[in-house]
Amino acid sequence: MNNKFLKNILSIIIVVAVAFAAKQYLEAREERKYQDQTAWMGGEGKDFAVMVPEDNRALQYFKEEFPAREVILACAEDITDDQLQDLLVIYRENEHTRLAALIDKGEGHWYISPEIPAPIENQTIRFKNIDKEAEMEFIITGEKEGAVGYAVYRMIDGEIKDLFGEGMADCC
Repeated sequence: MNNKFLKNILSIIIVVAVAFAAKQYLEAREERKYQDQTAWMGGEGKDFAVMVPEDNRALQYFKEEFPAREVILACAEDITDDQLQDLLVIYRENEHTRLAALIDKGEGHWYISPEIPAPIENQTIRFKNIDKEAEMEFIITGEKEGAVGYAVYRMIDGEIKDLFGEGMADCC
């Protein structure tokens, strides 16, 4: 073999090795970026709120007030920073999936927030005090026919307010 041929092969091997190393580096960087983006939400698959038991007072109240609404997910947390457990309920009524908050006003009294659209499938709720202020933010995620979305909400003046999110219009 001549010297020029070996140099060409060596150059090709070096180019392939550099391309492979660059690909590995970029994939690792994207993975770190994804982990950083999801860390504030509790990390992927972590810290999801769990469904309250059927004997939860707020859930029983909701079901009595709205017997036609099929509860999909109901999770409790003090989202108003008043030391009382509130309840977020994702439910289906007719063909619509909605989210409402039941705010515990004490002594068996509840305030039910105006409803907002909620994801159709695979709904999750996470509670996270993102800004370290009094009220608790909550993150709703879900899907509709493979389209995934999430939004971060907070109770403001008795309403569920969307702080920011992505893709919710496609999954609600």
